[in-house]
Amino acid sequence: MITYLNYVSTWDTETDDNINRIISEQELFASVGDYSSDSAVDAEFNTLVGLAKTLRDETIAADATQIAADGAAVAAIWTFGLGMAAFAALETAEAIEKKFISDKSKELNGKLATVDTDISANVNQQVNLYVVQYKANNDLIAAKAPKGLDSRQCRSILMQFTAQVHKYNGTLDVAGFRKYAQSARKLFNSNEISDVYDALDKLNLSAKSDTDVQEYMSFIKGLNFNSTAMTIIRNVSISIMAYKLNIANKTIAECAKAAGLEVAEVESSAFGMMDAIGKFTAVVAVVMSVVDTVLEILDIVDVVEQTKKMCDELDGSIKTSYKAYFNGIKTASQQYVAAITETQKA
Repeated sequence: MITYLNYVSTWDTETDDNINRIISEQELFASVGDYSSDSAVDAEFNTLVGLAKTLRDETIAADATQIAADGAAVAAIWTFGLGMAAFAALETAEAIEKKFISDKSKELNGKLATVDTDISANVNQQVNLYVVQYKANNDLIAAKAPKGLDSRQCRSILMQFTAQVHKYNGTLDVAGFRKYAQSARKLFNSNEISDVYDALDKLNLSAKSDTDVQEYMSFIKGLNFNSTAMTIIRNVSISIMAYKLNIANKTIAECAKAAGLEVAEVESSAFGMMDAIGKFTAVVAVVMSVVDTVLEILDIVDVVEQTKKMCDELDGSIKTSYKAYFNGIKTASQQYVAAITETQKA
């Protein structure tokens, strides 16, 4: 909870324009609809693999010194998330002139730099708009991270936060976003929040029996914060119990109701929302795995082995990751919309 409050509180004084960028991404996420993306991924990766194989076959200096990735290339991978400018550092004129690496590296780089948007454009317009906005927001989201918090965690927290605002504010707008961010900041800076941390720690160390869960629920029921702060505490608590402490949804719901918590806090749509957020978080982890794969390739000393490894990974784990990303976004979006719709009907 302290991590959640710490990150969300950094948005308290953010500009309206930057908050609107996050809202726009969330709205686009909810609008992607149903689609088929595997064929679009296959088509783009067929091109990529063909270019990578040409590069591999024309790169002959087996004893060449490793051409290390420069700072800009590595930064590009992290900044854009889906972008994979893996061979940007290998495009040096000297390397090509000495025939350490094929001049086809430039062609491959061009395709690597746009593959994510090329795929999304071939799926449909809404998916393309979402991917473009997702990439555009990565810098903003990461820049606000407290020390030790990575992009995956930041995006997971922000998705949980915007979903909460949407659910309990009735709409997702700047005023509601700022209202909840301000409440998170006040909670983070309060002395009383330490009691919540202690109670969660006690639950974590317990047998997590029905009695233990209901004791925690009764504790948060008795807190004396304003309604917005209580909404944050209850929702983050339920999320932690479900995903960190592995307490069954049924147990959480029954114990919450027995403790007298509001029905809205433990209704089925709340768990549907958490499941959607969980799927989105898994999708972000898939993206980060691509980054890890690319960095592993760049760590290979022999440039010929680098090109071989890139061919293998493009035709294997990286393509699989891209399929998982686009399919995962669709599933998470559909579940998110279903949860929001159920909430609005209630």
